Amino acid sequence: MEKKQTPVFINLLAIARYDQMPDYPIQFMTTGKLYYKNETEATLQYVESQEDEETGEITKSDISLFLSNGKVTMERSGDFSNTMVFSRGKRFEGIYHTPYGEMDMAVFTREAACRIGNRDGSLHLKYQLQIQGNYASTNELHLEYHAESAGDSAEEGEKRV
Repeated sequence: MEKKQTPVFINLLAIARYDQMPDYPIQFMTTGKLYYKNETEATLQYVESQEDEETGEITKSDISLFLSNGKVTMERSGDFSNTMVFSRGKRFEGIYHTPYGEMDMAVFTREAACRIGNRDGSLHLKYQLQIQGNYASTNELHLEYHAESAGDSAEEGEKRV
């Protein structure tokens, strides 16, 4: 079955919680592309821009979220790149690539839920992040997507991963 591309609006809220520090929320809206295969498989792609607070420089990352078979895989490419796999109750280890060098990274997924539709859907993740073997933060990601134009009724499935 060929995957159909649908332009979507994306609303994302990410919150990083650190020990003895204030929460660090990031919220933005952007556009992206949804490649819907069926109610349990889809790919969501978008570009994330972030300003460096010290230099004012804007960095961009291409993000691909693969929603499939009980897990979510996030691939980030650009100056800061990595791959993270989220599956409830599981640990994933990888490498975080930065302009300053590579760092070992691990995520332990506490919660993961998504609703995949061909016109709209949502994703919720809660996970702990380790960098170089040390606890870095507890993170939450809440993402919703909606097709840019009205049309066919949504073919949706609720899928907990």
